[in-house]
Amino acid sequence: MTPAATPLATPLDRGLFPVTQHHVYLNHAAVAPLATPARAAMERHLAEVTEHGARGWRGWLAAIETVRAQAAALVGATADEIALTKNTSEGLAAIAQGIDWRPGDRVVGFECEFPANIYPWLALRRRGVVVELLPESALLNLEQVRKACASTGADGRRARLLAVSLVQYLSGLRADVDALGAICRETGTWLVVDGIQGLGAVPLDVKRAGIHACAADGHKWLTGPEGAGFLFVDAALLDQLTPAEVGWFSVDQWEDFAAARRVAESGQPPPWRAGAARFECGSLNTCGVIGLGAAMGVLAGAGIDQITGHLLTLGDRLAAGLREQGCELLRPSEAPQRRSGITSFRHPRSAADAVVAHLEARDILCSSRNGWVRCSPHGYNTADEIDALLAAVHQLSQ
Repeated sequence: MTPAATPLATPLDRGLFPVTQHHVYLNHAAVAPLATPARAAMERHLAEVTEHGARGWRGWLAAIETVRAQAAALVGATADEIALTKNTSEGLAAIAQGIDWRPGDRVVGFECEFPANIYPWLALRRRGVVVELLPESALLNLEQVRKACASTGADGRRARLLAVSLVQYLSGLRADVDALGAICRETGTWLVVDGIQGLGAVPLDVKRAGIHACAADGHKWLTGPEGAGFLFVDAALLDQLTPAEVGWFSVDQWEDFAAARRVAESGQPPPWRAGAARFECGSLNTCGVIGLGAAMGVLAGAGIDQITGHLLTLGDRLAAGLREQGCELLRPSEAPQRRSGITSFRHPRSAADAVVAHLEARDILCSSRNGWVRCSPHGYNTADEIDALLAAVHQLSQ
């Protein structure tokens, strides 16, 4: 039997998430509901623009810099190493398209990745780059990763870049980024991380891990709006990148509108903005960025470590109840440091789409992904809500 529900304090205040009044929301790996502070911050900005136009533009720039600093603090970086982006894909593409690739260069990735962390690298094949995709099992046997990064071609070159997600979107497997960073230091390989399924749910220290770039959008575990994310770029990699998208915000002295003419006359390359901000080629989604900042403030107040511990506790309860009902779990490791907020399962008699529809009819929201039901609670979900899902799944067997 599933253990009786016990009081479980939630690190995130449920009162800040009105979705709890309508649904058991277990779908944060897809799109998270906004917290009320994020909505309020965005509404204040929209009201200002509606009533005063661009009068407060300088204040918007200050707010953007505050969010840049918040993003840096979240991943253990400095503000000058953060670019604000539209989404994860834009950040990964900035890295993929910004490196001066040579024919024969190799990229190592994983078959299990979400397409956003596969297509940017596959697109490099037209430039002669070799892309090798390892099975997900290699993330549990890092010697395979080390060999892939260390192996050399006829020209003696090792893998130039390793691309991996902090958390795999389907299995929920959390990468051992510290160990991967050590491998990359040994082999001279850039380590690029897709952080969208982890940031906000599990801790990350990019400096300790030796990560060279990390991209994420705000609309999943960060509980922000769509269309507002960020990219971390370590200074060592920044020096090797040329912005693929170039606009008026990409350059130093961007407020000097006559500078473009002088650069054209000089025949010299554009003088890039200092730090990662050079990847912001034009005006940002200011409203979304402000909402993301408010959402990150909520998470920071709760503490990422506390959120992680809560998610692992809920995941244990969910997994135990699903196993009891004969469901198959897609969780390749039981080690806490390899787990995340994602639990995916198959029902013994009902297809994933049918299970998700059955749950939705009972106001329990999950996702169907590749034939699996994916559940992804957050820091405001409760044991009672997990038990509600288990009870609904049990109905399928009756």
